[in-house]
Amino acid sequence: MTSMTESIVRKPTGGRGAWMGGEVAKSDDWIVPLTGEHRAELHEFAEKARALGLGLADIQRDTFELRSLRPIVERIEAEVEGGLGFTVLRGLDLQGVSPEEAGLMYFAIGAAIGRPIRQNAQGHLLGHIQDTGRDIMKDASVRGYQTRIALPFHTDTSTDLLCLLCYRTAKTGGKSSLASLLTIYNRLLDEAPDLVDTLYERFHYDCRDEEHPDGGPFYSRAAASVCGGKLSLRHNSGYAKSAQRHEACPRLTESQLRVMDFVDRLSFDEQLRFDVQLEEGDMLFLNNYQVMHARTEFEDFEEPERKRHLLRLWLHLHRGRPLAPDFDNRGGIVTTADRQSDGLRP
Repeated sequence: MTSMTESIVRKPTGGRGAWMGGEVAKSDDWIVPLTGEHRAELHEFAEKARALGLGLADIQRDTFELRSLRPIVERIEAEVEGGLGFTVLRGLDLQGVSPEEAGLMYFAIGAAIGRPIRQNAQGHLLGHIQDTGRDIMKDASVRGYQTRIALPFHTDTSTDLLCLLCYRTAKTGGKSSLASLLTIYNRLLDEAPDLVDTLYERFHYDCRDEEHPDGGPFYSRAAASVCGGKLSLRHNSGYAKSAQRHEACPRLTESQLRVMDFVDRLSFDEQLRFDVQLEEGDMLFLNNYQVMHARTEFEDFEEPERKRHLLRLWLHLHRGRPLAPDFDNRGGIVTTADRQSDGLRP
């Protein structure tokens, strides 16, 4: 079944969003530096939030007045929607800062960019990327971010932006890799044009034992769509293949398997992908309809307080792109239990 898209793009997409990793690595245009004034304003946000007894759900777009950070927010918005599709905000000093304080600062700037959405069945607005020791191969409810294994290239579900704050780095490994879906789409047009139409069909993705707003153990969305003249893409071959464990899930077609394999293969091309080691205090903002991400395996320190720890936000942009109904997956995860915590604490 073909997507309800406005049209199928059959010509290469240009612009800064169709980048090659080798070219991006030659400059630091993807880095937005924080100044001392910016850091002071973020610390002020955290202090005010604690003094007022605010939880994350209480922090809205207009809760705090932006002063020096307004140009930073505008630059991030412009870069993720009209530029490379990602940017790294660098320079937040986390020395002596607790995960809770870091979460408040991070959430305040995130709320200025978009509306934070729930990430799991517990209703957490702030996710914690940590190795829990669970085995993704033995437990269908385990998600990759709860392990230390390497994660293949994919886009996240239900959200415009994936945002990561690096609170603690690993002993070794844990490097992030990014790849432009627009560049890969251009390569598909050139090397396998017979597969282009397949991306506009519905693919079926595993909910990993959580519940999607559509209901059921899997959901169905197109992998490519054009709305408002803008091409949006998604890719998660791991969850598409995992969904096949459900008897009610339609079987993947030969062309769907071929196009997923094509994207998987190209995403690891050394000239196409861009590798970045997030430093403590780095905030990555990434457009899920334009850029995929992956992670290398990592080794942790023995001490609990030194273990790798990233904080995650899923944001719906305040000024985001329009999406066609059969591509739009921004409903978020349905909570199956009352929210006990907004995720401020691990």
